[in-house]
Amino acid sequence: VLACALGGAAAGLAGAIEVAAVHTSANAALIAGYGYAGILVSFMARHHPVAVIPVAILFGGFGAAGSLLQRRLGLPDATVLLLQGIAFVLILASEALRDTDWKAWFAKLARVPSDGPEPQGEKA
Repeated sequence: VLACALGGAAAGLAGAIEVAAVHTSANAALIAGYGYAGILVSFMARHHPVAVIPVAILFGGFGAAGSLLQRRLGLPDATVLLLQGIAFVLILASEALRDTDWKAWFAKLARVPSDGPEPQGEKA
């Protein structure tokens, strides 16, 4: 709880400095998309307060690289959103399949007969 409180306080302080120094006033464009990225960062860090820091830096790098991708490679600006969306789907899929017993699943799959009829051989 203490780590979450300190993380929230640091995020609030960073936001206050950004509004005061960079933008000089608050507007709706300041917070656009941060909720989606925050949920993605939280899932990827598996809700661990210390793991949130490197994951947030990674996704911050994705966001900062968006304009670079657009200029150098001629990619659309939505490429970063696509990358974040793919990461979100893969993380959700890995969480859903995390406790699966793969050996039992493949063994069950091997025992299932095929859908077509089996060929009948002539008896001699």
